[in-house]
Amino acid sequence: MKQLPQSFSFSTPHGTTQVWWYSDTIRLPELSEEKGRVDALYVCDEHTLPLLRQAENFSAQVPLVVLSAGDAAKNLKNLALIAEKAAEYELDRHACFIAFGGGAVCDITALAASLYMRGVRCILVPTTVLAMADASIGGKTAINLSGYKNLIGTFYAASSIILCFPVLRSLPEAEYRSGLAEILKTGVLYDTELYQMFVTQHDEIIRRDSACISKLIRRAAEAKARVVERDFTEQGERAFLNFGHTFGHALESLAHFSIPHGDAVAWGISRALAIGLRLQLTDKDYADDFTTILNRYDWCTDSVYFSRRFKDGSFADAIIARMKKDKKNRGGVIRLVLQENILKTQVREVDTSIIREVLI
Repeated sequence: MKQLPQSFSFSTPHGTTQVWWYSDTIRLPELSEEKGRVDALYVCDEHTLPLLRQAENFSAQVPLVVLSAGDAAKNLKNLALIAEKAAEYELDRHACFIAFGGGAVCDITALAASLYMRGVRCILVPTTVLAMADASIGGKTAINLSGYKNLIGTFYAASSIILCFPVLRSLPEAEYRSGLAEILKTGVLYDTELYQMFVTQHDEIIRRDSACISKLIRRAAEAKARVVERDFTEQGERAFLNFGHTFGHALESLAHFSIPHGDAVAWGISRALAIGLRLQLTDKDYADDFTTILNRYDWCTDSVYFSRRFKDGSFADAIIARMKKDKKNRGGVIRLVLQENILKTQVREVDTSIIREVLI
């Protein structure tokens, strides 16, 4: 296993460094055994369990928590389950929690690690494009509560992340596309070449060309890592990474997390572009070009998500009600990440009357 370039790491305010590794096989970290036991805990979901057991360095001695698949698994019950399993096996402050799965598994495992014994080591082995390029990077941990996305969480960086690109070959199409949306978002925020790859390498991306996909993930991860190092606790520019997320998280909540995260974010970006145009902030040619790309990859850009109807009454009212719970808001006013053009981003307070216009 080779270490990624030194630039592909970041230092946290706590003086620790998060390091990325990549492997041409599916593998777990090597764990030491002391006095007949291994001070570690695996967390995966029902979909990644078979891969976990087949991975290099898998140890049957390590206790295992298997969650249901999907974002709904990020809840208080499962958070307690992880901590209870660690306590049952008498894991101490030197323990290591190892997440093997997508963004949901990584999020809840890292949160549990940040809380158990007031903080134990955490290693992430992300198994989706979304988790590799975005969710596992930067130390954000979270669970959902009362239908609201990521309402409880901490900033707690994993000590290392192992990127096993072969795992992506069997990724379901919906999961694959979900991750692509987050990579595209990172491109328009910080990396023009990454953005252009979605224009010029559409066919390679769709057929999952290994060289193309590994480059996409690595560029997106490096770009996000640089931002996180400058603004670990999201006091400034890290908030830009939420481009499309205020709308997207509201849609996920409204749909009870039945819509893939990336698909919701892509739709949210289209709504943020529409807001920018109404505020005469966003360049029209840029918005048109960006929307064309979103449509080419079959992401929804309609005002109402694929004309779906939900039980919560008016689609616009339901979305806005959930947007009001967003963590970026101040004084009850909705704040949105908007773009003037590629690489030109800002956060604006936006009146709900304008938001309603792009949801009907």
